[in-house]
Amino acid sequence: MKKLLIVIVAFVFASCNQTKIAYIDIEVLMKDYEATKTLEIQIKEKQEKMTKELDSIAMPFKLKVQQYYQKAQNMSAQKRAQIEQALQQEQQIIQAQQQQASQVLQQENQENYKSITKKVDSLVESYAKSNGYQLIFGTSGKGTVMYGDEALNVTKDVLKVLNSEFSK
Repeated sequence: MKKLLIVIVAFVFASCNQTKIAYIDIEVLMKDYEATKTLEIQIKEKQEKMTKELDSIAMPFKLKVQQYYQKAQNMSAQKRAQIEQALQQEQQIIQAQQQQASQVLQQENQENYKSITKKVDSLVESYAKSNGYQLIFGTSGKGTVMYGDEALNVTKDVLKVLNSEFSK
């Protein structure tokens, strides 16, 4: 009898101590998060500005190349070789500048997205603790969570909190 009572008490206690679980659709969250939208606008503006700057550097080079081709037939082989070498060096410098600018922009973007990800992770942790969740999954579409009851999807709730904090 005592053993049966202990088993029943243990079963009742175990069933009362259920884990509260939810999931967040990361794609939706990041797409609709205002900080991400703002970052994407900033990235686009920087890319356009960088493109204009690089085009302003490349335009005189293109003119030099056009002038070379117009005059090349009347030049000696030695003069052509000399100009071609100078043009090739200038092209390499321009390509190096383009590559460096691209790398700088890419690094900035990675750092900014990393910052956003840290913010999201921190807020999800806070959200989970304040709402009694022991576990929140992150999913991309239906990739990680093959099925989840929509009642367990807290993406919209977390997104509201993120966007309200961002607007502050």
